[in-house]
Amino acid sequence: MKNKNVWAYFYMPILFLIIGYGTIYILLSPVVDLVSSSVRLILLDTKPTFNKADNSIFDENKELKDNNKTLSQNDIKYPTLGVEYGQVIVDKAKIKAKLYFGDSPEDLRRGVGQYNGSVFPGEEGTSLIGGHNTTDFGTLNVVETNDPIVIKTNYGTYTYKVTSKRVAKFDDPTAIESINVRNKGRHLILYTCYPIEMIGLTDDRLFVYADLVSGPLIEPNK
Repeated sequence: MKNKNVWAYFYMPILFLIIGYGTIYILLSPVVDLVSSSVRLILLDTKPTFNKADNSIFDENKELKDNNKTLSQNDIKYPTLGVEYGQVIVDKAKIKAKLYFGDSPEDLRRGVGQYNGSVFPGEEGTSLIGGHNTTDFGTLNVVETNDPIVIKTNYGTYTYKVTSKRVAKFDDPTAIESINVRNKGRHLILYTCYPIEMIGLTDDRLFVYADLVSGPLIEPNK
């Protein structure tokens, strides 16, 4: 009995340490991912020319009908990482950018990128999309409340209305906390480095928040 009590002094602290680190990882993983994405936005300030064609499942000229119908996940051809599947259009800011699934350095050189831990447009939850302040999102700061944001995808066109915007630190978890909530509507966050005119290292990010107005809703498979 005495030996068991002695061993408890060794394995109980280790057990609590493992549980503690596991909890911290779960809570902070979205922040770590955002910081990683932000570092990519910092380091990549130029937009190179590519010789080969983009990997894309999006056809800008294809007309999608029944835009307000409900879709099943089975009805959708989802992109894999690094694939272009749409466009982000903000007329107020003269933005028309290619939309990629993922936010790798190459994705952000070619266009704007959806964080792959966020939902696709049309799904319940929040889509998180980042872009360079030196290229595609260089005029994002002119967007105001009630301005429309259009996202065209390979499966439907979505219109969002801007609800607010804010400047926050790149590691502020409250700026993107809505990506962890999947049952309170359909939302969008666009973000870029701030100040807009700054080139190089910046601690701040400009976040633009919007709610879905129209577009085909995506329901889970039944």
